Amino acid sequence: MQDLGGVVVVAAGADHSRRPHLRSPFIAAAPVRWGKRSTPCAPPRLLSPSSPKPNSNPLLDPRRRPPNNLPASPPAEHPVTLPPPPRRLRGGQSRPPADLAAAIRSTADADIDAATCLALKASATIPLPTHSLALLLRRLAVHRSVAAARKLLNELHPTTTKSTEDEDSSSSSSSPTTPAATPAPPGALLALADAVCRGGNPREISQLLPVLADHGVTADAHLYNSLMKAYIAASDPAGVLAVMRRMKADGVDPDLVTYNTLIYGLARAGMVAKGRTFLDAMAAKGLFPDVITYTSLMNGMCVKGDAVGALNLLEEMEKKGCEPNERTYNTLLMGLCKNKKLDRAVEVYRSMAAAGMKLEAPAYATFVRGLCRSGSVADAYEVFDYAIETKSITEVTAYTELDNSLKWLRRMKS
Repeated sequence: MQDLGGVVVVAAGADHSRRPHLRSPFIAAAPVRWGKRSTPCAPPRLLSPSSPKPNSNPLLDPRRRPPNNLPASPPAEHPVTLPPPPRRLRGGQSRPPADLAAAIRSTADADIDAATCLALKASATIPLPTHSLALLLRRLAVHRSVAAARKLLNELHPTTTKSTEDEDSSSSSSSPTTPAATPAPPGALLALADAVCRGGNPREISQLLPVLADHGVTADAHLYNSLMKAYIAASDPAGVLAVMRRMKADGVDPDLVTYNTLIYGLARAGMVAKGRTFLDAMAAKGLFPDVITYTSLMNGMCVKGDAVGALNLLEEMEKKGCEPNERTYNTLLMGLCKNKKLDRAVEVYRSMAAAGMKLEAPAYATFVRGLCRSGSVADAYEVFDYAIETKSITEVTAYTELDNSLKWLRRMKS
């Protein structure tokens, strides 16, 4: 390629169709002759710098357009059907609900506020899927508050109908009531309730009850039991009793789990007599106490120092056909040892050994310590061998507790 006074000359045998970076803009591209490589190309045509630039798009250049055997337009008997346009959502969005739900699920963990803004763009007539709404309500309840979840629910699913009246017209003529939006799915509300109950905050659970009532979901015994457990964790027996009264006022029948939770919370707070009254009231409801009921009440008696009452309760549950388990015997064994009833504790231990039950670590430590301090070293070694044989606790724990008790006994004798 040479430049002669503003005119570009390209050798006739040079084929630059395969190397566009070597092609000059002032040379009209010659048509490519497909075939053998030895076939010479047409001689180039010289153009001056003032000549119009040829079309750089090979598809628009008729000289370089590849052959096309397809018809220019489809036949009339096969009309082209275009897909329907995406449904318009609130805020000018064109995203279908499936894409919006996927965006919410991918954003909820990273940025809960952005996911909430995406949810507010959903249409009132085409609500979000239940699983996306449930995920968002869970995240709001855990990372924000129940009030934030309730605000989002009221935005997406209003609970009240709004009516507008014409003040100039008479009282009889009023505008028709605007229909409410689609009700909130019960699955999303139950997911919100589960997340709040897992948090264990009594205040949050109390705020959840009116939310469910506004959306037509009746609180069941499971929700009240969770609220009761939250008050127990907060060491508030008055709140536990208040939940029981509210449960009866709302017409929800307490079940066995409700009574077991109530008796456990009262016994833990030292209100054993009050728990005993609820134990007697279970029979009137047609509910029979199980081993959890008796063990919870027995633990409260042992904590208060009523070892005799705990033994009487053990006899009562055996008469009613309720078999005590390992937790019952370990609870009673610890209570007897702490109340210095070692003779009765040894009887309970014999019953456990006959049934092949294991000793728990706290019960073993309390029992061995009590035996050593009372001078019954042989019985302490027997309990040690039984704990190792039944693999109730690790050998390190068994040796350590027995050695500490024997050291204390030697110091007391010296």
